[in-house]
Amino acid sequence: MQYDIAAKVTLERGKEVILTRFLGVEAEQIELIEELPEETVSLRRSDFPMRVTLKDGEEIIVLLEFQTAFSREFIWRLIEYTMRFRLRYKIKVIPAVIILTPSKLATGSYEDEIVSFRYKAIRIWEENAVDYLNEEAVYPFIPLMRGGEKLVDEVEEKIYESEELTTEEKGDILTAMAIFAGLKDKGMTRSLIERRRDIMIQSVAYEMIKEEGLREGIKEGLQQGLQRGFRDSILQVLEEKFSIVPSRVIRAIGQVEEPEVLKVMLRAALKSSSLEEFEEKIKAISG
Repeated sequence: MQYDIAAKVTLERGKEVILTRFLGVEAEQIELIEELPEETVSLRRSDFPMRVTLKDGEEIIVLLEFQTAFSREFIWRLIEYTMRFRLRYKIKVIPAVIILTPSKLATGSYEDEIVSFRYKAIRIWEENAVDYLNEEAVYPFIPLMRGGEKLVDEVEEKIYESEELTTEEKGDILTAMAIFAGLKDKGMTRSLIERRRDIMIQSVAYEMIKEEGLREGIKEGLQQGLQRGFRDSILQVLEEKFSIVPSRVIRAIGQVEEPEVLKVMLRAALKSSSLEEFEEKIKAISG
């Protein structure tokens, strides 16, 4: 989720630069398409579909995807996105992927016994960071570019000292850069946060990450609560029925994390007529 947030704030500020520098598309107007042309509610969404008016007046669709880890399955989804937008809008569609970490699969083409498909593969690690020192909109990518780790301090200073950026904008760019930097070196992320946290905490991106972290924390807390509840119930049933529960059984129950499996174990405890029977059942349940 952090990478999604970083990609979103980077695109919002840098879509013109991304289209021009990475795709060679000179746009007169760019409109982010909010709704996927879908036929069922279960269909996946493209990351950032854009309706672009070119300098000569032609309209095209650019499907911009961000990928931290490239896969063949992703290409299949990209083919689906491309066809759906082509069918819906009846205009040229350019599928493009910004790949953030090295992958041999990111060739720009895919072919099997049925399909031949081409897409724009933007391999960030192959871009020369020095070429983007004057493109503040794509500064978040600098740590991942060739030679970028040597320029992080310089870029950070440029952002911090900028008189054209608001404090919130500085925070967004620094936060996105810190997130992407972690794909190459977690130490870079920690250093950026330690040095510039005073600005980052004032950004929308930072708040979004905090909120997501809170939601994940609540979800994790609920999960742990269910685990404890089921484990305690299993042990209470066994102690009530068989008085003493061996340590090996307690350890076996403690090693199970999935609430649904623990729920099945609780039913097994209620139905077992002996500890031996219960142990056989949980061995079968645990695989």
